[in-house]
Amino acid sequence: MLKKIKYFFLLILAIAMAVGGYLISLDNEYKVVRTKQIEAPANLVFTQIANLKNWEKWAPWKDKDSLIKFEYPGSTDKEGDYFRFTDPDGNRQKLTNLTLSPDTLIVQSLSSNEHTQEYSWQIIPDKKGVKLTWTVSGELDLTQRLFADQMDELLGPSMARGLELIDRSVHNDMNKHETKVLKPVELSPTYYLYKTASCKMDSLGKQMDKILPEVILYAVKNQLETNGKPFVIYNKRDTINNSVIFSAAIPTKEKISVNNANILTGQTPGGLYLKIKFQGDYKYLDEAWDAGYQYINSQENLIVDTTREPFEIYAAGHTKSLNPADWITYLYIPVIEVEPKETTIE
Repeated sequence: MLKKIKYFFLLILAIAMAVGGYLISLDNEYKVVRTKQIEAPANLVFTQIANLKNWEKWAPWKDKDSLIKFEYPGSTDKEGDYFRFTDPDGNRQKLTNLTLSPDTLIVQSLSSNEHTQEYSWQIIPDKKGVKLTWTVSGELDLTQRLFADQMDELLGPSMARGLELIDRSVHNDMNKHETKVLKPVELSPTYYLYKTASCKMDSLGKQMDKILPEVILYAVKNQLETNGKPFVIYNKRDTINNSVIFSAAIPTKEKISVNNANILTGQTPGGLYLKIKFQGDYKYLDEAWDAGYQYINSQENLIVDTTREPFEIYAAGHTKSLNPADWITYLYIPVIEVEPKETTIE
């Protein structure tokens, strides 16, 4: 009987040693990679990940459990900054910024009492925006090595979802816009250089980006002194036919004699204008124009002056920020003050 027990334990030991040897022979490291094309500037994608506050908007764990609370002990956008949270499985986690190479590379660690993963984010600009590659890597203990081949299947879907949410969050931030109708202001006449063109309303932005630099380049080459921000005069807006005739212009301190058939000089008439501040992407400018005209129609003492042309000044554009949500445009609609109509009570 004792001999049988002895052989039994020897068998168990042999099996254990064989299993242990097999586990030791397995790879103890894993790496899972997912990539997504994002149509956005590299610095916006970088900030979305490097500033840990943004993780509340797109973290895959948050997508699974909206009640997750992130805890921030201090700043959130520098190397060494971190946040803590409890994941949907009840594990206490800490995510830390290790390396931040602006607009190109982010390295982070996600750690708990039992396990640590390295997150590497590579941002490669291309014609459409950036290619964002997320790599998750780590080491497996002896008992986990049997699952090494399954790590891609286990982590991949969550990583792919995270990339989708980053894309959505970046574009939500880029699409933020706001209109503020200010008050009528009196403007002085202003000399300006300009070039006139016509196009469909939906291609106005591209045409402005093409024509306005020509006017600016002419001023630079001829060492002309400008007197403010670039602006566009709407000579004619035809909403029915989706067309517009406009003049891309820059103000000058005095009247300029030009020697270019395509570049002309003019002078704004001055007078009273309703001023509207718009912050956001130019594709939403129609909303600001509509708000301005609606405001005028709601006022008893204001009417639109059709003898003068409306215009918009670009106070801050893509030369100041690549994020359209930061762009600032001022719209000016010519108006006339009139006496309010008296109400007759019968």
